[in-house]
Amino acid sequence: MSPQSSVLNKLQIAYRLVADSLPDAPQLYDCHLDQALLVLVLAMKRARRAPPSSATPRHPDNREQDLF
Repeated sequence: MSPQSSVLNKLQIAYRLVADSLPDAPQLYDCHLDQALLVLVLAMKRARRAPPSSATPRHPDNREQDLF
């Protein structure tokens, strides 16, 4: 299983957990769980179209060094 499909699988599981919990707990509708579903959908779309990750890990840019 590729890392990309593993991430997508985890996102799909998270989506199902949140979506399944909302009807059972109407008081949670006041929370931002509906927005969490949207974020998960967007993340799943991105994971589907993302190129396979390379073997080298990505490191954040050290933008502070660029300032000097």
